[in-house]
Formats: sequence, structure tokens, C-alpha cells
Amino acid sequence: MGPGRFSVRGSAPQVDQLRQQFEGLTAEQAEAEGYVPEGPCVASPSGVGAMGTHALNPELLQAQFPEGTMDPANPPVLLLGENDEVMGVEWEAADVGQGPMEMFGQTIEIQPGHPGVEEPHYMLHIYFKPGGKVLFGTNPQTAFDPEGVCLEAPPVSASATASATASASATATASASSSASALAETGGAFSLTPLAPLALLVGAGLLAFRVIRRS
Repeated sequence: MGPGRFSVRGSAPQVDQLRQQFEGLTAEQAEAEGYVPEGPCVASPSGVGAMGTHALNPELLQAQFPEGTMDPANPPVLLLGENDEVMGVEWEAADVGQGPMEMFGQTIEIQPGHPGVEEPHYMLHIYFKPGGKVLFGTNPQTAFDPEGVCLEAPPVSASATASATASASATATASASSSASALAETGGAFSLTPLAPLALLVGAGLLAFRVIRRS
């Protein structure tokens, strides 16, 4: 972790207020506040650290992102840790020519785009830490909490796999004749395109926010 990433309690009273308001909220409590969890946990591409799962408030996102603003009292994104409780907050703002942004005494650099927001834009992450400290992410190198963890999905047992395979086989056999008829009528096979991963930002046609990982 680079120097200056940690801030002690009291250096930014608004950050303390955000901590009191959001830290430890469960996914259900966050949703009651208008923040809807989206997509899987976002791990660092370096293999060290994670952002967690993003819970989005579309109204706040739409109000801030297109204007290139960040409302310090209203983060549009909450970050959920491995226990599905809020462990941080996030802001994103479009690049509208405003130059490096300032908030909570931090200089926020423009950062590369990511799936859902392809153009370079500004992002600020704040991760709550023990002892009244927080971790600021103001650039691509500090965007991920180095101590963050994304839990892997539990492995599927062999018996469950065999059962699912048998069920799928039976379903395919039972529907073979109707499928063949449908192909004859349409003149060819129909293939499904894989759905894009869920994004980190959702916003009124401006933000698809579907993410495999974030920059």
C-alpha cells in the first residue's frame, strides 16, 4: 500500500458520518436504503485484493455520473465484503473536462474505462478499516482493497452433477421431436448468445454497469 492511503478518524468528518451511516449494513438493509446488489464479487486482476460486491443506487448514479460530479454525502455505490455486509463506498463521475477531482482531501485521478463504462472516468473508493481508519482508492493502483477477498462458489458434488446431467438428458430426449419441428419451420438452428456479465454501474441508458472485473 502506497503512502497516504490511510486517513485517521477526524481528518474528514464526512467520512466518519458515511461510516456510521453505512458500515456493517447487510445486503438486505442496503437494499432497503435503495442500493441493489449487482453481479459477483469483483476481484483484482492482479490476484491480490478485491472491491467486493457492488450495490447500486440508480437514482444517485444518474444524478451524479453524467454531470461529472460526486456528492460526498450520497455515494451511489456501496461495497459489500465477503460477509455480505457494507465495508466501503464508491463514487464514479464522467470525464466532462473537469480535470483531477478533489474530495475528502484526496486528489482523484482519471482512470481507464471498464465494461459498462468504456470511456476513461473518475472513481473514488473508500474502504472502512479497523481503528477508525479508512483506505482511499483514487487511481487504478489503489482502486482495490488489498485485503479484500472474493469467496469462490462451493464445488458441486459428483452426485449433484450426475443428477443434473441425467435430468438434462431426459429433458433433451423428451423435447427432441418438437425441437426438430421448430427447426424445420424456421429453416435453421437458433443459438443463444452468452449474456454479458452484470455491470458495476447502471444508469438510465448511460450505464450498463455489467462487469466481469473492474479497472
